[in-house]
Amino acid sequence: MFKKEKPHTFDGEMKKSQDVEAWFLGMNMLFRVHGYSKNMKDGISTFSLKIKVDIWWDDVKNVRGIWEEKMTLSEFKKHFRKKYLSERFYDDRERGFYDLNMGCMTNEEYTSRFLELLR
Repeated sequence: MFKKEKPHTFDGEMKKSQDVEAWFLGMNMLFRVHGYSKNMKDGISTFSLKIKVDIWWDDVKNVRGIWEEKMTLSEFKKHFRKKYLSERFYDDRERGFYDLNMGCMTNEEYTSRFLELLR
């Protein structure tokens, strides 16, 4: 089933700062839909890392002595977010809220834009 689903991969290249969160959301949706076990979630997450991120993750495991078999998904997310959810991501989100003003938008357009910024 895993191969059939073709989960999102992440290679470390971010065209925009939301790419990291989008990858996490895609993985969480996959986990929720299929009800994967804790061990499967951990394995699928790290299997989905490609190129630079895969090399980075191997380095982190070696330097910190992490045994992937015993690692939890929340531990992985902590390391991953520290590396890839930089201050830039949060600065971009903050700037988006700061720049948001109703101007000529209807209430519906404004609400839609506000909700988009929350994602």
